[in-house]
Amino acid sequence: MTGCKPCVTLVTSGSKLSAYEGTPLPDPEEYRQIVGTLQYLTLTQLDVSYSINQACQHMHAPTTSHLEAIKRILRYLKHTIGAGTLLQAGPLDLTVAYTDADWVGCPDTQRSTTGFCTFMGPNLISWGSKKQPIVSQSSSKAEYKALVVTVYAMMWLSYILNDLHILSPQPMVVYCDNISATCMAANPVVLELVNTSCTRFCNKL
Repeated sequence: MTGCKPCVTLVTSGSKLSAYEGTPLPDPEEYRQIVGTLQYLTLTQLDVSYSINQACQHMHAPTTSHLEAIKRILRYLKHTIGAGTLLQAGPLDLTVAYTDADWVGCPDTQRSTTGFCTFMGPNLISWGSKKQPIVSQSSSKAEYKALVVTVYAMMWLSYILNDLHILSPQPMVVYCDNISATCMAANPVVLELVNTSCTRFCNKL
């Protein structure tokens, strides 16, 4: 792929990797080696985390469509060869996290994907992208689960900062773009009502 044509995007709009697309690769070892190597890039490049996360989910049985997705990632990396995470001097008085969920993002299992990133002052210090363990019956519940994972990450970060004797004068802030998930987080009674109604609905099916 050294002489490949650079690409400005990681994936095409709306595309999802499925386990049933394409034909199985005769030798999946090369695919696994490439994906295993690409995982190290998620430590410094936030923009490739989701795409590499998608590719990692098919290492057990890769197909030609998965290989094409990996090649597109390599073409994108050639275009962004000098990109990375910029750390700059600035105040560390505020820690902010942004969270989101891709509801029913997996075409095979219908599970959603959690994504979050954390800023300390002007610097991006942590991020993650992971498929949720169970299927969410609504986008609100998927967003709420992503919110919970992000809060756990913020709590872990607060313990680390406390051990380093770095005390922030302001409370940590988590931003979520789903109003229903925000309401459930603010009022546990609403969350209990949502869980009860979902259970009753499932029992009727």
